Amino acid sequence: SGVLFAVEHLLFLPMGIGGFLYGCFGQLLGIFGIHHILNFLEISMLAQDGWNYLNPIGTCGNVAQAGAVLAVAIKAASNKTKQVAYPACLSALLGITEPAVFGVNLKFMKPFVMSMIGGGVGGFLASIFHPRATGMSITGIPGTLLYLNEQLPFYILVNVIAFAVAFTLTWFFGFNKKMEQ
Repeated sequence: SGVLFAVEHLLFLPMGIGGFLYGCFGQLLGIFGIHHILNFLEISMLAQDGWNYLNPIGTCGNVAQAGAVLAVAIKAASNKTKQVAYPACLSALLGITEPAVFGVNLKFMKPFVMSMIGGGVGGFLASIFHPRATGMSITGIPGTLLYLNEQLPFYILVNVIAFAVAFTLTWFFGFNKKMEQ
C-alpha cells in the first residue's frame, strides 16, 4: 500500500519532477522484485479514466537500461561481456530488463547509474508531454501498441532520448575496459 501510495503521488508532482524521480528510481523496484505491485496502480488508473500514466514514464527506465548495456557491449574487450550485453540490449528494448540489469549494468554499477539518469530524463519529458497508455504490461518496442494514436510520436521521442542519454553517459563516463578486470 505504501509503495502504491508513494508512486501514485510521485507521478503527479508538478514540472516533470515526479516523472524524473520515477524514471530514475523506478528501476530500483525491479531489483527488489516489487515492480509487479504497480500493476494494481495501472489497473486503477485504467479503471478511473481509461489511461495509464505510469507506463510511458516506466518505459523510459527500461529503454535507458538498453542504451547503457549497448554502450557496454560496444566498448567491452571481453567476449564474455559482449555475449551477455548484446542480447540483453535487445531484451531490454522488448521490455525485459533483468538480463541487462543483473547480467551487466549492476555488475559494473556505473552503467546502472547512467541508465537511471537516462530514465530520469526520459521520465521528465514523458511528464511534460503527457503520453498515456491505453493498456498495461508491455513496454519498449512492443509498448508502441499502447500508443497507436496521436501520442505515438511523443512515446517514441521520450524513449529515444532516454536511450541516447543512457548510452552517451555510459560511453563517456560509465564504462571502460579496465572495469572488466
